[in-house]
Amino acid sequence: MNNEALTRSRQVDVQLRTAGWMAENRRVIEEYVITSSKLEDSNEFADYVLIDNRKEPLAIVEAKRSSRSALEGERQAADYADRILQQRGVDPFIFLANGNEIWFHDRSLYPVRKVSGFFAQDDLERLRFLRQYRQLTADSGIDKKIAGRGYQIEAIRTVCERIEASKRQFLLVMATGTGKTRTVIGLVDLLIRCQWVQRVLFLADRRELVKQALDAFKEHMPSVPRDWIESGKIDTAAQVLAATYPGMMSVYQKLSPGFFDLIIFDESHRSIYNRYKAIPDHFDAIHVGLTATPTDFIDHNTFELFDCEDGLPTFHYGLEEAIRDNHLVPYRPVHVAKTQFQVEGLKPGSLPPEVQAQLREQGIDPSEVDFEGTDLERKVSNTGTNDAIVREFMDVSIKDASGTLPAKTIIFAISHKHALEIYQSFNRLYPDLQRRSLAKVIDSHMERADKTLDDFKNRDFPRVAISVDMLDTGIDIPAIRNLVFAKPVFSQVKFWQMIGRGTRTWTDPVSGEEKKDFLIIDHWDNFAYWNVNSGEDDGPVATEPLPTRIFRQRLESLEILSGRNQKEDAAQELSSLQQMLGSLPLDNINISPHTDEIKQLISNSNEWLPMTEDKHKHLVLTIAPLLRFSTASGYVTLQFENLTQQLIVAHLKSDADEVERLRGRICENLSLLPRDIPEVRGILETLDEVQSGGYWEQLTWSKIRQIQDVFTPLMRFRSKRYGGQMIKLSIRDEIRDRHWIVFGPSGEGAFVDTYRQQVEAYIRDLSEQSPALQKMREGEELTEEELESISSLLERPDLFITEDKLREVYSLPDVDLKGFLAHILKVSEFPSRDKQISQAFDEWIAANQRLNATQLMFIRTLRQFVLSRTKITSVDDFKQPPFNRIGDPQKLFTPQQLNELLAMVADLAA
Repeated sequence: MNNEALTRSRQVDVQLRTAGWMAENRRVIEEYVITSSKLEDSNEFADYVLIDNRKEPLAIVEAKRSSRSALEGERQAADYADRILQQRGVDPFIFLANGNEIWFHDRSLYPVRKVSGFFAQDDLERLRFLRQYRQLTADSGIDKKIAGRGYQIEAIRTVCERIEASKRQFLLVMATGTGKTRTVIGLVDLLIRCQWVQRVLFLADRRELVKQALDAFKEHMPSVPRDWIESGKIDTAAQVLAATYPGMMSVYQKLSPGFFDLIIFDESHRSIYNRYKAIPDHFDAIHVGLTATPTDFIDHNTFELFDCEDGLPTFHYGLEEAIRDNHLVPYRPVHVAKTQFQVEGLKPGSLPPEVQAQLREQGIDPSEVDFEGTDLERKVSNTGTNDAIVREFMDVSIKDASGTLPAKTIIFAISHKHALEIYQSFNRLYPDLQRRSLAKVIDSHMERADKTLDDFKNRDFPRVAISVDMLDTGIDIPAIRNLVFAKPVFSQVKFWQMIGRGTRTWTDPVSGEEKKDFLIIDHWDNFAYWNVNSGEDDGPVATEPLPTRIFRQRLESLEILSGRNQKEDAAQELSSLQQMLGSLPLDNINISPHTDEIKQLISNSNEWLPMTEDKHKHLVLTIAPLLRFSTASGYVTLQFENLTQQLIVAHLKSDADEVERLRGRICENLSLLPRDIPEVRGILETLDEVQSGGYWEQLTWSKIRQIQDVFTPLMRFRSKRYGGQMIKLSIRDEIRDRHWIVFGPSGEGAFVDTYRQQVEAYIRDLSEQSPALQKMREGEELTEEELESISSLLERPDLFITEDKLREVYSLPDVDLKGFLAHILKVSEFPSRDKQISQAFDEWIAANQRLNATQLMFIRTLRQFVLSRTKITSVDDFKQPPFNRIGDPQKLFTPQQLNELLAMVADLAA
């Protein structure tokens, strides 16, 4: 037996048998006759031909002895394939083997490449089908409902163009929160529709992320069958399969190397290279890696794994760019806070007596103790340190809309034991808040942690998740406003993923406020360790809690009323102040030092008056801040109470302008009360009276108190019915040139801001009588007939409101009547300049679906120019840096497209 025959019998036959080809139901023809095309030439024999059920050749196997390179048979196998194509009309795939290695050649697109084994018959038939029906991706649109942002479309086009250019390895670097999963789902959707792939594998490092990905595929590609590879079970009928890396390691050897067409590696980094490299090595598939880690921190091996030059991923969309484009929010200057223990540790000879006593009780000799601060929660646990961390968090954290409780927060703990210690600190220091489940431990050690996590995501409480690893990466909770690094982080990848937990955009459904930023509290110098800019620590931006604000305003009212000797009115204000103090939880650690004084203030009116300067200062600076711990009311009622208390102060100070401003806001709140519920139906007469102009003509303190006392408790019903339309806590002043506008046919005119106020007040009043406007206020679409009926109502003789006049008043030439009405009724807001620009570019990209990656990069650069207000006036401007580094615009775009871009830029600059 010659060497080649030996190699075939001992090695290649075994490898084919492993792939299922030598079994009875598979067809392998050895010494397959290749008939010569010329009469004078003799026939030749292919070592093996793998045939399908119809006896048509699927693949040629050319074998060489082990001492030769398998690649030496490439030309020979290609000649055989050409002969079969000529004679039978089928172009077989090619395998080159020498017993030690196997190479595969799909001549329709890719160069020959090394594979880990022979493909199964099903795989080759699937590849043949894809080759036959494959379409150019540029001829198909990207589903913008899946991935509609400009950078997402650019990422998809970039990968597709490189696939069509015979590339098979890609690395996408996209900041956490920019939609990496949606981007790859958009990619999968396009590749499946264009018959480039049929079977896809999504890999992630945790079960939660696998579930999240499968849910996203279900949402965006509901008709595509999908399944979770778990416990060794593999649904071969599914097109999208997902698994954890460890889960895939346990089953991958059961599958053919050609089983998948595309594999997506979520959070691709060194661990894949070191621990899971067997997976990409085994499967011959297109590989797409995803990571949020900035390129400067990506390991060399990760770039190598995805065939990228160092520092040059296939596509990059970083945190700074996403923040600039308003797709993510930034973090405030990092609040660095280290305890004395963390800084100094414990040293022999310097231990306080109480510490020595605690050590002796545990059987430890104090003279042998020597702990560095970095040993905290590893070698030593200090209750006082955890208490300090919790107190610091409660003091400086971003609060909710009411300003009383922390907004959604993750505290990253060192270990499960450490998480429980922090949890006990919350219980010990804030028992009143823990009764409401303010803070909970969420990690893999806790029973039913997934249910607690769902509560944290979807319910008001818990507000604080104390987590060990479980929430560090991949969990999408946009409402998070605070991150507490209560542990050191020694992984660059994890560090950036943890920061990404706070970057999602979000709008508070109660107050309507948009999330502008988030706060990071760093107890372990993580930002210094990773040399990441933390910003200048000017301290967190504090917002005064509503109860504190109301308390101070009531105190001011009390002073004015008692100074005027309005004893009865002053007594009512004093009673309200005492009721507010009565709502404080006296067992709260922050309040307990003041318990005796608070009890005196509640029971004895003489403790308040006469109001000396020192007494006033003490109440304002010491007592008022304690009201942030009050849990007496929710945000909606506190907000209205604050408005009415502001009105009392403005009225007592005779500030007519402020009274008028607050009147508008109060009446607007009252107009949002549902009139058809029993609680409101019983006071409709009072409601109508307060909303009438006559009620405000002779305003008194008692009239305002009537509004406050009657309607404050009812504001909670507004939240239930009109949750998304409530007035914001702070009103952003809009700077505009004050000019005169003529709005009537006979020259009637007014200042713009005055006219605008009159128009808005009229439309809001009209919404109480107009069914069409009520329908709009509740978020329903209007018919053309309904819009026309509203338009006719607006053209009243004294205001003459028209769509054109509204465009002039608001300086928004592109908004239609429906848009103005929605803004005035607080159904929606006018888009900001940045949003208008981003939306315009996204719409242009969506309308030009055939753009390639280079064109999309050009468009992205142009958008940044427009955002920075850099003028673009002609095509010649496109030939200047940095555009000329991307390409010649007249070669990249058609004349029509260039004219469209110039027109769009001109409109956006107007």
